[in-house]
Order: sequence, then structure tokens, then C-alpha cells
Amino acid sequence: MEPITSSERKSLKKTVIQEIKNYIIDNDLKAEDKLPTERKFTEMFGVSRSVVREALSYMENTDVIRVRQGQGAFLNESNIDTLLNSFFFLWQINGGSVRDIQSLRVIFECSAIDDIVRDHKQSDLDRLKKTVEDGKRAETEEEYKQADISFHKQLLHTTNNELFIQMTHMITTYFFDVIHIQLTPGEYQRVNNEHDHIVKAISNGQAEKAKRLLTEHIKNTRDY
Repeated sequence: MEPITSSERKSLKKTVIQEIKNYIIDNDLKAEDKLPTERKFTEMFGVSRSVVREALSYMENTDVIRVRQGQGAFLNESNIDTLLNSFFFLWQINGGSVRDIQSLRVIFECSAIDDIVRDHKQSDLDRLKKTVEDGKRAETEEEYKQADISFHKQLLHTTNNELFIQMTHMITTYFFDVIHIQLTPGEYQRVNNEHDHIVKAISNGQAEKAKRLLTEHIKNTRDY
């Protein structure tokens, strides 16, 4: 028998990864459920234990599973932070523009406004109003930044769509990480006033006005 080449080993690992995913789906496993042992997978797929170990290691590194020492491998909750972090890093070093992220933010946050106005849940509006009120107490540059982030994340959170929230929160966090906004007290007051006007438009059911105000607000970031 000829030795297994590097390319064949990689292909075998990919096959085993897919087979493990198929096993998870076929057996309707959920977060916190335990996966079979390495030995069991070895018997199921007819491959060496080292290949199974490599496949499980890859799935652990991509946050699909987590391995507890002495207990085995368990399926994780859904979380796309790692995937999006890697994507944005590669996107940035390959010439990605912050302006592109701003455009994405406008699209996603305007979509959230449509959802809020359509559903008109008072609890969502109350949380947005509270975020604006809390923001008025910010006194330092770091507090200004965190209050701004909190408003936009709360706006996105009102959609109650977990996948949407994870994706958009990652985009918002990345945006504020890659640009260093330094606001004076006067500039921050302007930012918080813009938040207030957006919430008032939403409360009045004026989706188009709220989206126009939001778009101008996000684009104003370039001026700071």
C-alpha cells in the first residue's frame, strides 16, 4: 500500500468533517449535546484516529464544537463571531473600505427600523428611549463611544432575529474598532440628539423619516 500523500490526507480530513456534520444533522443534535468518541467515529468512518482527531480539532477551532478534557466533545451554541472576524480581517488587508461597512450598516439598520415600525412593540421602543436617556449621562470619550455603540446595537436587537443580531452586532463592533472616533462634548451632544430624533420618528411610525435620519447620522461619522 502506498503512503497517504499530504493532499489525500487533507481531502480525507474534509470528508470526515462533512461526515461528522452529517451525523450531527441526521441525529438532530443540539447545543450542549455530546458527540461520539474519537474511537466511535473511527469505527463509523473507517479512518485512522489521527484523521478523526484532526477533523474534530478543526471543528473546535471554528467554534462548532468544544472539547472538555476527560469528558469529550460537545456541540456549541450558534455563534458566527469567529467566522465574521476572519472574514473582516481578510477583507481589510485586501483593500476593504470602511465606507463599505458604513453602507452595510445603513442597509441593516434601516431594515431594523422597518421591523420596529411594522411590529410597533412598545417594549422595544422603551428600550431604545432608555438607551438615548442613558447616553445623556456619558462624560468621557470612552463613554461617548460606548453610548453610541449601545444605541446602534439596541436598534438592531429589536428585530429579535438571532442570526441577524449576531451578524449586525459583529459589523457594528468591527466598524467602531477600525475607526477611532474622538468626539468633543459638543459633537457627542449632536450624536445623541440625532439618536433622539431617530427614536421619535420611529415612535411616530415615520419609517421613511427615521431611515433618512439614520442614513445621515451614520454618514456624519466621516466628519468626526
